[in-house]
Amino acid sequence: MGMGLALTFAPGRTAALLGWGTRVRPARAVGIADLVVGPALLLGRRQPEWMVARVLLSALTILIYAWVLANGTPERGRAMGGLGLMSGVTSGDYLLALSLRDAEARRSRAGTWGGKPAGLRPLRDPA
Repeated sequence: MGMGLALTFAPGRTAALLGWGTRVRPARAVGIADLVVGPALLLGRRQPEWMVARVLLSALTILIYAWVLANGTPERGRAMGGLGLMSGVTSGDYLLALSLRDAEARRSRAGTWGGKPAGLRPLRDPA
């Protein structure tokens, strides 16, 4: 969330630090989105859905880096480094989103046995 704060409240400086040059609008947009997604993830409610939102935000950031590089920036090295870093972060976020989704699916199935409520299952498996 620190990056979200920096991008939202000091977008010019932060954009320059990231190699985005003077592109303030995309910096502020990513910052505001991060300030929505970050706390939602920390609250722990509907984590799989919010993690997907984080993956999408990270993918958007990758697109911004690609756009910045395609249109030129005085800090090409920083932008290339940021693009590589965000690619790794996005991959990790995606794997975590899948893991959270699978864990939630297992938890929701834990209360049933063969489609019946767990309390109605036989003591021994009839196999």
